[in-house]
Amino acid sequence: MYTVRVPRILSVEDDVDLQQVYSYVLTKKGWDVTYAYDGKDGLEKAKALKPDLILLDMMLPGLNGIEVIKALKADEATRAIPVVVMTAYPSEAHFLQSAVRAMGAVEYLAKPVHIDDLVAMIERLLPC
Repeated sequence: MYTVRVPRILSVEDDVDLQQVYSYVLTKKGWDVTYAYDGKDGLEKAKALKPDLILLDMMLPGLNGIEVIKALKADEATRAIPVVVMTAYPSEAHFLQSAVRAMGAVEYLAKPVHIDDLVAMIERLLPC
């Protein structure tokens, strides 16, 4: 008999209401979801847990999303973890999308994020 490994997602988001929505939907899909509410905690959890995917808000207390991506991509232990950026910076969306992709983010979602789009994107990115 073998054990099935459940993909782990780290959600770094300071909005408690959004974290509750993500928790409900992503856990119901069968994923193991861990949460961080600021950039420093998110970075520490990413290093400790080595998740399969990171959902990262840009506007965070402490370290912002840009600082978190830079630190993740500079560390060999976390460099390969796919990072999905989610942000509510609508006026600078094109510039920000280009910048975070250049830093290593694999996807960029503008808030408000439609939950079905988020789930479909995660299903595409995570190992089966």
